[in-house]
Amino acid sequence: MIFVKYFLIILPILALAPMEVYFIDAVLKYRFKNRKLAYVVAAVLSVVTAAVTLAVCLDENGHIAMTISYDIVSIVSSLFILVLILLNMKEKLWKKLVVFFLTDMMLDTLYVILSSFREMLFISLAPESTVGKIVLNILMEIFVIAFELGLFILIDKFRSKHDNIPLPIPFLLALFFVVELFEFFFALQTTEYSADYQEYSELIDFSRLDVSQKATLVFTALIGLLAIIILFYVRATKKERDALFEMNRVNEELVASQTRYYEATVKADTEIRSIRHDMKNNIQVLKILLGNKEYDQMGDYLSEMTENLKTTEISAHTGDVIADAIISSKRAEAEAHGISLVENGVISGISITPQDMCKMLSNLLDNAIEAASDVRLRNLDPTFRKIILEFRKTDKFFLISVTNPCAEEVKIEDGMVKTSKEDFRNHGFGLKNIRSAAENYDGEFTISCEEKPYGFEFRADIMFPIIPSQA
Repeated sequence: MIFVKYFLIILPILALAPMEVYFIDAVLKYRFKNRKLAYVVAAVLSVVTAAVTLAVCLDENGHIAMTISYDIVSIVSSLFILVLILLNMKEKLWKKLVVFFLTDMMLDTLYVILSSFREMLFISLAPESTVGKIVLNILMEIFVIAFELGLFILIDKFRSKHDNIPLPIPFLLALFFVVELFEFFFALQTTEYSADYQEYSELIDFSRLDVSQKATLVFTALIGLLAIIILFYVRATKKERDALFEMNRVNEELVASQTRYYEATVKADTEIRSIRHDMKNNIQVLKILLGNKEYDQMGDYLSEMTENLKTTEISAHTGDVIADAIISSKRAEAEAHGISLVENGVISGISITPQDMCKMLSNLLDNAIEAASDVRLRNLDPTFRKIILEFRKTDKFFLISVTNPCAEEVKIEDGMVKTSKEDFRNHGFGLKNIRSAAENYDGEFTISCEEKPYGFEFRADIMFPIIPSQA
């Protein structure tokens, strides 16, 4: 019997820290840098906290002499979770603190409400025998923990499928507001019911409630839980709508790039056939010029022929038709602004979908063209007024790199552009889309800005790991 009491004391404590870590990591999607370590530390913390709690509560004979308030245990556990978040989460400090405090308050609220239902169920179902009461007490405690965990798993699975990114802070605040509003109405009712019995108590005596009052509390709780689920559903569907809109935009740009590329290919093919047809005449003219020793005119004629041949070239040869189409399209845009686009290397060792290739290359080159066409760079030497696109492969990695001149230093914070509004327009648009597409292949997206003799150079790199079977 005494061990059953021990179990009832330590069971909620054992679930406390792991549940909070799971909520932050899986439900809110604020991932720990080392997730396995985070869960192991939370589990060890729970066991240690439970052991210390028992040691403090038991007298020298092993009997329960006192009980520690759940609030005290929760505060101690939360402090350790805070340290874990600060040391093992890749977010800004202010965001870590906001996530921690909002999570801590929401979980405390949820536990109090679920505990209230446990009490109501226990009072309604409590059998006459002592053994029956003990068994029911254990089952009710397990039910509360299982219900809370089940709710978290449900949200986790739903979000992993539809919205697998950290919950934005504004939405997290909205969730906190809903939970606290839910608690306010719940507390308002319990206070009202306590007043009905001419007695004030922070924790209502649920045994005094009639069926109607219990039903009202249950209905309030169900409405609150439904509101939370609806909130997550609205968030997920909005994310899906945004993703669908972005996909449509990318597909439209992809089709436009391919169309321009094929048109250029047809035009080049026609011009090549025309040059081949005229080749005999061109050779005859060159022979005449050579025989007359008119070398200057011969040079001019050859230069004109060379220029004509340049117009027949397909402007990109990466080995990827989609990439060639995008580069050809963007090269035309760059040349319209007086900027040259130089492309080196071929795409190999990694398979990228047309949509993701379009997201990455189009946004990279759009940002580069926008920055390089800045009016402050109008008088820049043509040697430097160019965009360099490189594809490089090693044994383990494949790199896409874009460098371009920029008019002023671009300040970078946490991998994102942190500059004036004008510079943000030049370099910030599409960076999130680039990073999102790169992450689909476990790629890492980095940006940097260095001072050069002519001003500044902006660089964007996407590094992909090469899977052995792909190499």
